[in-house]
Amino acid sequence: MIPDGLWTFALLSVTSLFAITNPLSAAPVYLALTHDYTPEHQRHTLRIAILTGASVLVVFALLGAAIFALFGITVDAFRIAGGLIIFGVGMDMLQARRTRGKTTEEEEQEGMTKDEVAITPLGIPMIVGPGAITTVMVLMADAHTVAHMAVVLVAIAIVLGSIYAALSMGPRLVRIFGQTGLNVVTRIMGLLLTVIAVQFIVDGARPILTDIIHGPAR
Repeated sequence: MIPDGLWTFALLSVTSLFAITNPLSAAPVYLALTHDYTPEHQRHTLRIAILTGASVLVVFALLGAAIFALFGITVDAFRIAGGLIIFGVGMDMLQARRTRGKTTEEEEQEGMTKDEVAITPLGIPMIVGPGAITTVMVLMADAHTVAHMAVVLVAIAIVLGSIYAALSMGPRLVRIFGQTGLNVVTRIMGLLLTVIAVQFIVDGARPILTDIIHGPAR
């Protein structure tokens, strides 16, 4: 029987990653970058982009603790910083505005002129940007057992699989939802993301404030 806490952590992992990547919002940019590709070329580009994003997320998830140790960063400080980054992304999404944490207009314009856009700007930073990297590192920092670590990795696979499916059906989704529909979904994801970000900040600030109030252990 799976403990309730593990289910809660799994739900948090999937929803936070899904919200930060927001597959539906990526569809119009993906179609614009690959509009002159053949269908086979589009599929190949998408596969490379997803593999690139998956590799980046898995590497940062597995090496997060080592990165913290290397730079002398505490998990609580990273939770606060990560929460602030994610909160900024969420606020942009609430206004249906493309966050500069993903792709900028300059990167999209440069992508239009490139022969291959799979790794950048499609894989990084459009599918996997700083917000997604921060999210998996915070989640992995909260994964205190092997089961919890496995949940984070499974969440990465589920979310990137959903991105692959969404972008594969990109033209159909854009026709079904239209720009207004996509903006509504983006705003809903943004609201969810800001709540998750606030929780990250609270979880990071609580032990720091406790140490300040009570002083160092004697």
